[in-house]
Amino acid sequence: MDNAILKVNDYGLKSEVERMFSKVKVLVEKFNSVKDENKILKEKLKELEKSISEFKVEISNKSSELLNKDREITDFKNKLLDERKNKISADDKSQLKARIRELMVRLDAHLEQKANNNF
Repeated sequence: MDNAILKVNDYGLKSEVERMFSKVKVLVEKFNSVKDENKILKEKLKELEKSISEFKVEISNKSSELLNKDREITDFKNKLLDERKNKISADDKSQLKARIRELMVRLDAHLEQKANNNF
């Protein structure tokens, strides 16, 4: 009779150990899945950070261009103001006005584009 009880206890213990191992196996698989997902997310995050850095550089370059164009417009305005003193020819004056208009349109376009990109 003792032998029968031991067999029943061994069978119950064996089934519990097998159930525990299957649960551990499921947990290890979930852990590995989450670990791989975290690795993928970290790579995507690095790519996003790189893209953000590139956009910051691009925005900085556009800002520099805008400042240069603004400086050029200011120089042309100053030339037009000095025209009264130096008597620039009408042809040069019309070319300067046309160039100023062109630069102002380009500057407006850049500012509009920047405003649209910020939204």
